Amino acid sequence: MAALYFADAIQCGGTPFNRYKALEIVAPRVAAMQNESFRDTLRGQGAALCCFAGARSEFLTPLYAQSSPGQVREISDFRVLLPRMLSHLGIRASESLTEGQLDYLSGLVYQLFLNADEHGSYDVAGNRYEHAMRGLAIRMTSVNDVPSLVKYAGEDTSLRAFLVKQAYLTKDKKRKPLENDKELSQEEQEELPSPIHLIEISVFDTGPGLALRWLADQGRRSYEEITLDEEMEAVQSCFQKHSTTKASQYFGLGLPMALMAMKHLNAFMTLRTGRLSLYQDFSKSDTVAFKPTNRFTKAKKLAEIAGTGYTICFRVK
Repeated sequence: MAALYFADAIQCGGTPFNRYKALEIVAPRVAAMQNESFRDTLRGQGAALCCFAGARSEFLTPLYAQSSPGQVREISDFRVLLPRMLSHLGIRASESLTEGQLDYLSGLVYQLFLNADEHGSYDVAGNRYEHAMRGLAIRMTSVNDVPSLVKYAGEDTSLRAFLVKQAYLTKDKKRKPLENDKELSQEEQEELPSPIHLIEISVFDTGPGLALRWLADQGRRSYEEITLDEEMEAVQSCFQKHSTTKASQYFGLGLPMALMAMKHLNAFMTLRTGRLSLYQDFSKSDTVAFKPTNRFTKAKKLAEIAGTGYTICFRVK
């Protein structure tokens, strides 16, 4: 959907294809988002709400109280929305999550989308983008054995470690076998004590990104003007208590509150913004602040991306 929306031109088999004709493919998906027919928003076991700047249905009813900028619904509306989205994925929220977890989750998604609505809709000069995208996506994944765990985590060793820890948080097996443990049989190496049911929630936008937005007041207008160390420091500053790019003293608590929610969910968070790909494991007992580290240590330099994308992954029953 994003590719068709942002494309200047489309070719099919080397032949130019009408862009508006191609966008007709997207229309039923967007209509499903507007009507809360979540099962029809994506293929597979997932649901999404995507807001395309300039589109007739840019301000989706499930996310916005009014069809205008800055009119994101209240946190209480997100508390109702998320269980609805989960139920369309076959997840009975009342059985999978406690009331407290749902409260924290709703607050988390609300704060992140509020941030995406403001910072993903305007460039660093304060001009509203002609073309931009923001939204959220939810999917459910079950990991039943070590091979599927390894496949799911890919090259992300930190995510793999998080999943292994989740798999062996049972009273039945205190030992944490690894897939290359020679003391175990092949069958035991591939066995998990119990399946891991994971909810993944992503909130994203195509704005300037955290660091560039933060440093805009200093006259920075591109990542070429910012060192990687400055970018990392700026991202860190975004999550400090009372830090904000807004003028009002009453703002600035949103992202720190989101961090508290991730701690209560024992979540694994990844953050992709600018030239950074970061992660933090909030299931660790000593986690008290936002201290992300590089997600892929072997990558010398990542390509710059537009906007910011958070993915929060946590285990449910």
